[in-house]
Amino acid sequence: MAERTLTLEGLHLADPAGNPLLRGVSLQMTGGQLTALVGASGSGKSLTVRALLGLSGLTVTAGRLSVHDGDRITRPYDSLPNAAAVERSFATLRGAVLGWIPQDGRAALDPLREVGAQLTAVARRAGHDPNPGRWLERAGQRDAHRVSRLYPHELSGGMAQRVNVALALARGARFLLADEPTTGLDPTVQEAVLTTLRALVDNEGVAVLLVTHDLRLVPRLADTLLVMHAGEIVADGPAQALRDLTHPAAVALRDATARVSGGWL
Repeated sequence: MAERTLTLEGLHLADPAGNPLLRGVSLQMTGGQLTALVGASGSGKSLTVRALLGLSGLTVTAGRLSVHDGDRITRPYDSLPNAAAVERSFATLRGAVLGWIPQDGRAALDPLREVGAQLTAVARRAGHDPNPGRWLERAGQRDAHRVSRLYPHELSGGMAQRVNVALALARGARFLLADEPTTGLDPTVQEAVLTTLRALVDNEGVAVLLVTHDLRLVPRLADTLLVMHAGEIVADGPAQALRDLTHPAAVALRDATARVSGGWL
């Protein structure tokens, strides 16, 4: 089987007034690897994720996305005239190929349906096993049978994020876009969610893009590090090479993180 890859090349996004928001953003996700996308607040990380999903609502002035997932090759940015056309083009990719793990796990779920019913509906639509317990267990959720009978408001933050992971897996997504998935979670729950994502990378060959502002997570979890600043990727290299960062914004982020954490990363 060919290598599973997602490649974003030279993405430029502008607001309605024509002001550039993303400038030539390029990145690659590869099956069996976790890529960390880090940067200060407002650097463009979440906007990049929305663009990958075709949900930025902004004008794509340049760029190409190629997804190679087995026999599937898709380039949805090619010759698309406006944001609405981009969104329509991405409709076949969202969920079935690209899975989204949001910051607020509960808000992304249907508040009126039990977790199990949501998972069953998604799995059936994709032609997969409708048993919700299977997907919850793959997402690292213990006591899956009990959790499947809960409504979103009854879930803890960590449970809600595992449900979102389970929904992505039930749809068949092999590229997971995790947009600061541990926001608002206590350290033990953060650890559990991140361990789940790393296990999917190592054990199932899933490709994960982990968006975070916390460089402390990178050396232990990630294979590749991307640093964003002012809508651009300013550093791209091995996750273990934090000492080799040279761009002033990347160095400032690294050094500030080290001071906050009480020592070297």
